[in-house]
Amino acid sequence: MTTQTSIPSTTDVLSRLGGGKYYILSLAASLISLLAAGCASSPDVAHFHEGVALAKRGQPTEAAGAYLAALDANPGLIEARLNLGVLLYKQGLYTQAEREFRLVLSQDPDNVTARENLATTLEAKGSYDEDAYQQWRLALVSETRPEWKTYGKEATARLEEKLRAVVNQDVGGPLSDVDTSLPKFSVRPRPNDIALVIGIEKYQKLIPARYARADAEQVANYLRALGYAPRNVEVLLNERATYAGIRLALEQWLPDHVRADSRVLVYYSGHGSVNPATGETYLVPHDGDPAYLLNTAYPTKRLYTKLGDLNAKQVVVTLDSCFSGQGGRSVLMEGARPAVAKVEDPVLASRHLAVLAASEGTQISTSSKEKRHGLFTYYLLKALQDGQQNLAAIYDYVSPKVQDEAKLQNVQQSPSLRPGPEQIRGQFVLWDKQ
Repeated sequence: MTTQTSIPSTTDVLSRLGGGKYYILSLAASLISLLAAGCASSPDVAHFHEGVALAKRGQPTEAAGAYLAALDANPGLIEARLNLGVLLYKQGLYTQAEREFRLVLSQDPDNVTARENLATTLEAKGSYDEDAYQQWRLALVSETRPEWKTYGKEATARLEEKLRAVVNQDVGGPLSDVDTSLPKFSVRPRPNDIALVIGIEKYQKLIPARYARADAEQVANYLRALGYAPRNVEVLLNERATYAGIRLALEQWLPDHVRADSRVLVYYSGHGSVNPATGETYLVPHDGDPAYLLNTAYPTKRLYTKLGDLNAKQVVVTLDSCFSGQGGRSVLMEGARPAVAKVEDPVLASRHLAVLAASEGTQISTSSKEKRHGLFTYYLLKALQDGQQNLAAIYDYVSPKVQDEAKLQNVQQSPSLRPGPEQIRGQFVLWDKQ
């Protein structure tokens, strides 16, 4: 195993297990913590002792068995689970190792070692670089050991470079079914309906939001096919979707074009973020700076207020983003811990405003490599292709499909609709059949 794919130490008192820059928790260090808990003579400690001894003798399979026995006796013995994860990693059993580190984090979300081990394992698995990057970012918030802080920064820089390279090379490839055909309905033109479509895949100082540009481009194509006048569909992609560009479009272009009978749709695909001190959420523009997100990102509270002030028949916001700071289409402010996002109620801004979002609370919004879209946007387009017209019906169509497919990626993602579907059923119609 090379230095670049090493497993970090699990304590400051370490015992090397073979060559390379990976470690296993030593018996001495573990006994200190276990003695403090008053359980030094318990079966779990005995099995743990046996596991460390077997690992030192170069018997990883037997050592893993001893750690499992320790966990059978005490499922909360984090030291045994960490060591088991390291042994599995050493044997190239990355999926099993990932499971052990995630189980530790479910018990102790602030366990820096488990998070660093998880990040290293995800990178070793391949095709999980985005998750690995996010795990390193989270770990570095709490990491104090100089060696591992330096290593973590090197890892995030390496992963960021790989992620940018993948997006730059990601051209061509098979299109999904939502890309090969547009909705084919006899539609009633609505010359005063307005749409602002924003898609940011590439960022100046952040990792990409995969497929966000393709999301926005195809949403705009669908809206034109469903009766929106091309002149009334404003599209901001990547470099055009700066903070100034988004603010100008929302606060000047929209008010200048809206009419009393206009139906307004604002679609956003890209990163979101959250202020850990207040829980307030933000859309992150192309030039958003992770060190100064409060000053370089657009607050959703401001978004809803500005849209609620429009003199329009209805306003619908659709967000393929998330605000957890824990991965997917969300980013963490530099040096900040993840926080629970404060749900902004669009009803407070206006009774003619509704929001359909890709996920809830601390969930992440995922994308699909096979579909080449954000999962939420793919099924939003499928709903329109299927002839769904009002927002509640679209939500009913999208929500279970997103939840089911996200589970296949071991992710919890539940789209949200505010106000709730029963409150607005039959309202907020996006397009009309002839």
